[in-house]
Amino acid sequence: MSLKRNLDELVYETICQGFVGGAYTAGMRLDPAELSERYQVSKTPVIQALKRMAHERIVEITSGGKYVIPVATRQEIENVCQARLLFEENALMALCKNGNPQAVAILKAIEEKCRKFYEAESYDQYFMSDMSFHRTMVEMAGNGCLADLYHILINRYMVIRNTTGTTLVHDPIAGKEHGQMIQAIEERDFDKAKRLIENHIYKMEERLNEKVN
Repeated sequence: MSLKRNLDELVYETICQGFVGGAYTAGMRLDPAELSERYQVSKTPVIQALKRMAHERIVEITSGGKYVIPVATRQEIENVCQARLLFEENALMALCKNGNPQAVAILKAIEEKCRKFYEAESYDQYFMSDMSFHRTMVEMAGNGCLADLYHILINRYMVIRNTTGTTLVHDPIAGKEHGQMIQAIEERDFDKAKRLIENHIYKMEERLNEKVN
């Protein structure tokens, strides 16, 4: 049973990460047989992953039982970005309380990866490292329940980010803001961290909305 759960989880994560790179677009149908062949697994864990993604509103199920990538609206983008801000502000507040040297060290290592991927123009890896930075920030805050919920949220964001409209050019300023957030944690300056994350997420919301008709 444990092996099955591990396989289901792996397939779920693999499909979610597969949205990175622009291979999928909003409104596209996800075919379990095609995904099964692509990832070299049976259809059963693929269908389980798609059902889970539908439950988490990452994909939609049509009346005919087909799985499709939802078309994001401005309201959906606003909702997801507002939710991200709540989670990440809470995480930064917890991290700033004690400066959390372990979190600082881990976040610095991820930030360095982001920088190297960006400089190498490896933008898919840069994006995944960017998501890892934010996910790790929430995880290191120490509230497992919030981290589990955030994991669902960030996957929804990742699908919107990579399937809505035209390809979104990566903003080098976002990477610099990661470093400034780390510095705010080290200085235990939550007000500074709060301003940074608000600006960080609001700018992304604006850029995503520009892609929505």
